[in-house]
Amino acid sequence: RPPVPLNREGKLALGVYTEGVPYDRFASVAAFERMIGHRVEYVLWFHSWGGGDREFPTEAVALAHQAGWIPVLTWEPWERNFANPTAPQPAYSSASIAAGQHDEYIRAWARAAREAGGPIVLRFAHEQSTEPGIRSWYPWQGDPEGYRATFRHIVALFRKEGATNVQFLWSGMWLNGWADPYYPGDDVVDWVGTTVLNHGTAATADWARWRTFYELFDGQYQAARAWGKPIMLTEVATAEQGGDKAEWIRECFRLLKEKYPLVRAILLFEVPSDREWPVINWSVASSPESLAAFQEAIRDPYVR
Repeated sequence: RPPVPLNREGKLALGVYTEGVPYDRFASVAAFERMIGHRVEYVLWFHSWGGGDREFPTEAVALAHQAGWIPVLTWEPWERNFANPTAPQPAYSSASIAAGQHDEYIRAWARAAREAGGPIVLRFAHEQSTEPGIRSWYPWQGDPEGYRATFRHIVALFRKEGATNVQFLWSGMWLNGWADPYYPGDDVVDWVGTTVLNHGTAATADWARWRTFYELFDGQYQAARAWGKPIMLTEVATAEQGGDKAEWIRECFRLLKEKYPLVRAILLFEVPSDREWPVINWSVASSPESLAAFQEAIRDPYVR
């Protein structure tokens, strides 16, 4: 089945990230579709510049396109280091990228993406928009000027290589907070994205409490309207602990339909155990009530 158009006004597309993708050849995505009784249109996964997955995933992208899914490739400029994630990595710094030290690698990705033919969404260095000078959980955070220059440099190289099938997703964090200085510019951004995760009371941190979807997203949406771009919610999920997960899901989809028309896609963070707080089950199927609420919500014709 061919992928549907990337962005359709007045409709909400579903997408998903599962831990097995793409190495399980998308078996987990097919299983997710069967479980919810609905197709997804976007499949998100991750690649790091300094890892064994640094090369463009030609085979995986082809498999996704054959199944009718649009890949959302999260492209992380680091060598993964979850034990010390904020440690500087000079080899992958914004300065090194903007100065051209990685141009051949970037161009190789652009050429491979162009040859893939079908639509691709590129999500470069997500969740970067922390307070300037502060790195919270990634080494690329806290540097607005460097981030903007790097993002624009990458887009320029993709365009020089003729990768017109690639759309560029600027995926920040707390869009109503520190995000504006990180925005790379209307001419290089096709989508605005953000992460919406409710940790409830499961997280062992002083900020941990139950937050509704409205609490987490309304301020971000009002800020994002200024950029005038379609919005993709790139990682969306809630814990069970501290509130009513089924109601959180119902409110999410109700508000997306009634109040947030710029949101054109929602990607579920379908992970059964959080890396930092393993007690959190992010899956929509963490309970029968949660799954039933989700299935009911996506039966609305608004969810395409």
